[in-house]
Amino acid sequence: MRFDDISTGGVPTSWLWDTGDGINSKHATNATHTFTNPGVYNVTLTVANEAGNNTVTKPNYITVTPLQPPVADFYANVTSGTAPLTVLFAATSKGGEPTSLNWDFGDGINSKHAFAFPFHTFTKPGNYTIILTVENAAGNNTVTKPNYIVVTDPNAPVADFNISVTEDLLP
Repeated sequence: MRFDDISTGGVPTSWLWDTGDGINSKHATNATHTFTNPGVYNVTLTVANEAGNNTVTKPNYITVTPLQPPVADFYANVTSGTAPLTVLFAATSKGGEPTSLNWDFGDGINSKHAFAFPFHTFTKPGNYTIILTVENAAGNNTVTKPNYIVVTDPNAPVADFNISVTEDLLP
């Protein structure tokens, strides 16, 4: 996190940043700091020059929440069509940001990578169950969507009919 001095009046010649977590930092004008523990922190800046010093404290200025495990979810741009069917998946997980995504496309192909938007091509007709497992340092979660992708054979017949007369007049 970066803190920027926007003090007014005389130009400071020294800065003392207190980030509220026991780590004080002397920096020129701006400071960067990483909070490592959950909590609510007051931030204090003391500036000084040859004419004096001044301090401002901003209470409850930073809130650091604990890392949450992700909750897996996804959708696809299409869920049915003829083979070969190329599908764009989109991970829409909630909770903590996943650092790992493992896709099982139901056709024997698994993909473990950090892609939240993978493309996958289904080459054979069938109903495919899609499984997504997401993970971060706080935990993991899996969502399973049975028969989510339905792929048909492009050569299979599709029943349909029509008739030449749509009204029948009775005598």
